[in-house]
Amino acid sequence: MSENARNSIYLWLTTVAFFGAFSACLHFDWVEGISDTWLWPVFAALLVVNVVQTFRGAWQRRASNPKNPNRH
Repeated sequence: MSENARNSIYLWLTTVAFFGAFSACLHFDWVEGISDTWLWPVFAALLVVNVVQTFRGAWQRRASNPKNPNRH
């Protein structure tokens, strides 16, 4: 299995697991007892980590591309 295929599978599984957990939290009111002081910063931190990993992966793909004229 190629590295790109493995990364795509990890991305899909992570995304489905995250949205599934988020949906379950909303459906079963698991976040009812957690204060807003902790809830939103944790979700924001997870979102930031996800976005940073996405851009890092895109940058690594771009940097490793042999057709990239800026490659050293």
